[in-house]
Amino acid sequence: MPRAFRSLLLLAALGAASPALADATDQACSTGTAERRIPACTKVLDRVLAKSTRATVLFRRGLAYADKGDDNHAIEDFTASLNLRPRDATTLNARAEAFGRLDKTDEALADYASAIDADKAAALPLINRGFALIQLDRDEDAIRDFNAAIDLDSRQAEAWKGRADAYRGLGNHISALEDYDAALRIDKTYKNAFYGRARSFIDMKDYGHALTDLQKAVELDNEFDSGYFSRAYVRWQLGDTDGAIEDYTKAIGLVTEFPAARLERGQLFASLKRYDEAMADFDEAIREQPKDETNWLSRGTTWRALGDYERSLSDIGKAIELRPGKAEAYYERARTNLLAQRFDDALADADTAIAKQNDVAAYYETRAAIREQRKERDAAIADFKKALELDSNAKTARAGLARLGAKP
Repeated sequence: MPRAFRSLLLLAALGAASPALADATDQACSTGTAERRIPACTKVLDRVLAKSTRATVLFRRGLAYADKGDDNHAIEDFTASLNLRPRDATTLNARAEAFGRLDKTDEALADYASAIDADKAAALPLINRGFALIQLDRDEDAIRDFNAAIDLDSRQAEAWKGRADAYRGLGNHISALEDYDAALRIDKTYKNAFYGRARSFIDMKDYGHALTDLQKAVELDNEFDSGYFSRAYVRWQLGDTDGAIEDYTKAIGLVTEFPAARLERGQLFASLKRYDEAMADFDEAIREQPKDETNWLSRGTTWRALGDYERSLSDIGKAIELRPGKAEAYYERARTNLLAQRFDDALADADTAIAKQNDVAAYYETRAAIREQRKERDAAIADFKKALELDSNAKTARAGLARLGAKP
């Protein structure tokens, strides 16, 4: 949710309990841009104020700092306000959100718990804690918070959307879709609910419905970078590669650095054999996110497609260094070593890939091809048969068995 909109909700929650602010400076502390509100609130704080009024003004200046993106100063003001009004649920909730944006998860959860305890009739702290728990992959705990929020106020679209996100995280897409639908019945312009529902459809490989929802999301917000990014992937899956490239490009243009979009656009360019453009995207993705092994792996496999096996092995080796447990990286290095006729190294990598993940048909197909080159006919046949056992449509395995004169 945008910072400014969240501030409006928090100010509404503060409501009639807030002391009235009368003159123009006081009003400027409450309305307008963050740049206007911060100095106006500071002028008010220079006065002699009642305790409750000072707490309110500190809270409002904290919101202005938060809207400006200065969460450290926001936390200072929220803390000063809470020193005067320790059990104010709205301020606790606001400070929790600021802690969350700074990735201070323990502090955020502690404040949400205090806010929930201070106002047991408020749904907002439960909703916000639910979203924080999702970020920690604690989806079941999040669902409990969203359930409690819905019990308190079933008209909170965010509660339904949050529970849908948690169900999606657990792979329960039927329940997720039901909750996204509920959120959209309450708010037909809820962009993130359309987006979340599209993500469930993507996981279900229902790309047609995903495309419809993503189109609605970007209509509601034509600068929604994640919406364009996801729609690009959906268009790619539907065979609209030009549309996909257009959407990846739009997403990249909206964000200063978007390595995931660079990576996927590069992978799409590589699939189209537009290798120069692919390499440019992989180079930029690596510059923006050098510790992501997928960036190195994708560039490594593209070097292989270009016939540069040394650079391929170097990049894939970097991917393995960054994430030694990734079976796919050993598999890809095995393929490069096979093409480079380094059969011993290829076999060692194929063995490692299978040891780490023994249910992928392609890994056995590659090891079979390596063993075939090493004149290990029986072992090659065994691996081709294992590949077919895992995937009855494994064409490479069928062709290999035919070539070796063996029956499937």
